[in-house]
Amino acid sequence: MRHAFRRLGDLWLGTAPAQRLRLRQTTLAMALMALCAPVLHYFVLIAHGERNGLLWLWTGLSVGGMVLFYACIRSGHSCRFADPSLTAVQIAFAITSAAFGYALAGPLRGAVFPVLTLILMFGMFQLRARSAYALSFFGLGLFGAVMATMALRHPDRYPPAVELGHFLMLACMLPAVAVLTARMSVIRQRLARQREELARALAQLQVIATRDELTGLPNRRQMQALMDQELLRAQRHPHAFCIAVIDLDHFKRINDDHGHAAGDAVLRAFAQTGQATLRATDVLARWGGEEFLVLLPETRLALARAGMQRLHERLAELRVDPGAGAPLGVSASVGLTEHRPGETLDQTLARADRLLYQAKTEGRGRTCSDAGPAEDRIVRLA
Repeated sequence: MRHAFRRLGDLWLGTAPAQRLRLRQTTLAMALMALCAPVLHYFVLIAHGERNGLLWLWTGLSVGGMVLFYACIRSGHSCRFADPSLTAVQIAFAITSAAFGYALAGPLRGAVFPVLTLILMFGMFQLRARSAYALSFFGLGLFGAVMATMALRHPDRYPPAVELGHFLMLACMLPAVAVLTARMSVIRQRLARQREELARALAQLQVIATRDELTGLPNRRQMQALMDQELLRAQRHPHAFCIAVIDLDHFKRINDDHGHAAGDAVLRAFAQTGQATLRATDVLARWGGEEFLVLLPETRLALARAGMQRLHERLAELRVDPGAGAPLGVSASVGLTEHRPGETLDQTLARADRLLYQAKTEGRGRTCSDAGPAEDRIVRLA
């Protein structure tokens, strides 16, 4: 039964959240109009003892108009307009319907005023201040015209003094509702700005939490999370992945001889070169200081060695302007290993660190890996 009701709800309101919200509001407005129609019929029966053709015309136009609004929104045709919910147009239509209902209601016409207030409240959470004031004065002018017309044509049933009193009441009530709607509009706009500012702040915090400020690369925390995810993937669907620990050679000497600004320029240049050289699926992160780490998902060691060789070749061509003096060359030592089934990430990283130390002791500017024949374990630059 619940499933059937859900299917009926989806059929009536659609599945898109924004569309469902618009159609809920329109459905509520249709229900209000459908309830007001028999009430007006009752008022006319009391006043005249019978229902005339104008009443039936009013009923058909009022209920039919709301059905057309629903059809326009449900079909998506209303999305062509600035306000897809057609709030202002629906309210203007409902005010017009209420004004002519007032002319037909006879002695009980005062009951239209609460309905008019309710109609204006429909737009309280969507209308802008200008639209709220415009609809308020539109309603006041239309009701004033209907009251004046009925007082002139049927002064016995619509006494001018009574109609003047009704008009004065509306002159107080409708602007007051418009002011409240305008205040709500200001509050909505303020809340929208605050949400946007909060979203921007959260995005900035996310960047700060996951990115290295100097190089723009993922930081240690983010890389640890990515490696954890890759390990879980490898455990669920067995596949190989590799990890490379990279250390820039003689980086302390660059800082000592050329200053920290030059060192920062070298770090940024290496990050840009590494990202441009590695595959799109590989992740280069700043691990700390002049040390970087590369995660190569779903990659065997031979392919990972080829990727590190490309990186060495690109670094051999790289020159960094230190700001003063000759351009600086950049080289790096790499410890590369393939994750072994059953071991932890800490064990894999420890092995990569040992291989990095080996690369440095054997002359720097090279990659040391832990598999293959001895002649393939060290990739040297020509």
